[in-house]
Amino acid sequence: MSSKLTVDATLFRAKARKMVKQLKLDEDEVVKEQAGQLAQLMAKVAPPFKTFPSFTGDSYANSGAKGAGVAAVKSGFFEAVERVGSIGSWKDKRIRKAIRAGDTNYLEQRFKYMKGSNKHGLKVKHYSDSERESLRNSRGRVPRGTDPFVGLSTKDVNAGLKRVVANVGIAKATLAKVAVALGRKQPPGWISRHFGKVGSAPIIQRNPARIRFSANAKGLDVVARKLKSIERFRMIAMEKRLESLIRVNAKKAGFKTR
Repeated sequence: MSSKLTVDATLFRAKARKMVKQLKLDEDEVVKEQAGQLAQLMAKVAPPFKTFPSFTGDSYANSGAKGAGVAAVKSGFFEAVERVGSIGSWKDKRIRKAIRAGDTNYLEQRFKYMKGSNKHGLKVKHYSDSERESLRNSRGRVPRGTDPFVGLSTKDVNAGLKRVVANVGIAKATLAKVAVALGRKQPPGWISRHFGKVGSAPIIQRNPARIRFSANAKGLDVVARKLKSIERFRMIAMEKRLESLIRVNAKKAGFKTR
């Protein structure tokens, strides 16, 4: 199962509304801007990342995020699947014959007695993405202690691995798509390439200004755990920006400011 996240990005409290009225700003536009920045920061915090990202800065991912994602999915893949190996790598003619024939029962019986092998005692199955997915939890991880299965054939296993690697960035994309819809810049291509797969779209309400959006993907549990901190950071940043605008306007009008 994927992790679902729903956010009400109103991002306004009484103090912020008061400042917006003082500055005669368009409240709808300010809410849209701030909701876009919130969604972008949430995308930054969504996996993958090499080290946990700082909330500051104007990016969707910190340095090394894509590489860390590729490494993580490869590691997770082989926690669920073992390659049977190429036919030529086996000296035993009967095993070679069984691999050619796709005889999972025979191979499983042989592996029962291969002590010291990484295939010892493992189930042997024709590889499928759904079989691999069944070993992952709602966070997208294979729990510790899970026995992998031996996948037939090596060609199918390699194709499955390629598909998994191609999905790196999809959790970020669910939130980055919202951010772009709210006027933020485009994310890197390894994130934006997934926009066609995700259905994220913000719901914009006017009078009063309010924005809601949802995202659904494995890995968003990380964002959910940090959501209060993210919202608090964005709220403080917004108030500081509005206070700065008030000081600038007051200065222009000839008032002394601190």
